[in-house]
Amino acid sequence: MISTNVYLSDEVKQLLLEAAAGKRMSVEALASEIINEAIREQFSVISEHTTSKPGQKPALAGTEPFFFFGSPEESGVPADEWDMEDDRS
Repeated sequence: MISTNVYLSDEVKQLLLEAAAGKRMSVEALASEIINEAIREQFSVISEHTTSKPGQKPALAGTEPFFFFGSPEESGVPADEWDMEDDRS
């Protein structure tokens, strides 16, 4: 469920209250029903015109993790890049 802030004019609020009372349902349930229907109608045109692409494999699918074959005493960082505090500007 997504919680959304929606601005409604005073006139629309009153119409919503009256309609909810007439249908004997909560204002929230009626508003959700109306919004869901409106969104489906508005965006059904978009889904009809878009073509679904077949699922693509993730970019790193099938790759192996990186292994460093050095000894524990051997650093993977070159000696000239080791000192982080060195300002060579």
